[in-house]
Amino acid sequence: MTLRLNTDFAAGLFGLLFAAVLWFPREGMGRLSIIFPRAILVIMVALSLALIVKAFTKPAAREVAIEGSPRRLVIMIVVLFAWWYAIDLLGFLVATAIVFFGLVWFLARIEGAVSARRLAQWVPIVALLIGVFYLAFTEVLSVRLPTGIWS
Repeated sequence: MTLRLNTDFAAGLFGLLFAAVLWFPREGMGRLSIIFPRAILVIMVALSLALIVKAFTKPAAREVAIEGSPRRLVIMIVVLFAWWYAIDLLGFLVATAIVFFGLVWFLARIEGAVSARRLAQWVPIVALLIGVFYLAFTEVLSVRLPTGIWS
């Protein structure tokens, strides 16, 4: 499907909506912990507003080709927002394991049926990926990840 779209306006609007959703802090964030995320959001709002102004002063409509299934795209977006919400409830490790295995199965299913053997082959890869993310956040960046049901 090909759409004729003012990409500056679309990106600016998406940036504003995204910043609005993330503006309200999650429970438990300290006053000092929120400074950096808020600074990034203020920069995002400024850039989004600049894109919207540019969209009206110098409109540049482009043809955007959307390949693949729009249904799959919507499902992926919903799953990622559900993951974001589930991290608080279940904890980072549990929620990420469930979502990553679900996404691997969902995306591989496009090519055909996924056997239990093939799914089992992905266990070490997904576990390694989750472990690298976990160690990067906890050890390198010193970020406390939600523990959810394990706390």
